[in-house]
Amino acid sequence: MNIRELQLFKHLATTLHFGRTSVDCHITASGLTRTIQRLENEVGEALFYRNNRSVSLTQAGLFF
Repeated sequence: MNIRELQLFKHLATTLHFGRTSVDCHITASGLTRTIQRLENEVGEALFYRNNRSVSLTQAGLFF
């Protein structure tokens, strides 16, 4: 886990929008997805609920 990953998590947790976060943070959407997946693997919990239409924080994501 590094500061960039934490910055991306924080921005995504604020916007709850992968597209907006990827544009604002100058990263591809797939790169952002991989970064969040790495964080989730490291933490051992899902941090976001996501489907094709929405993104929201899980309880673990709120705590994190």
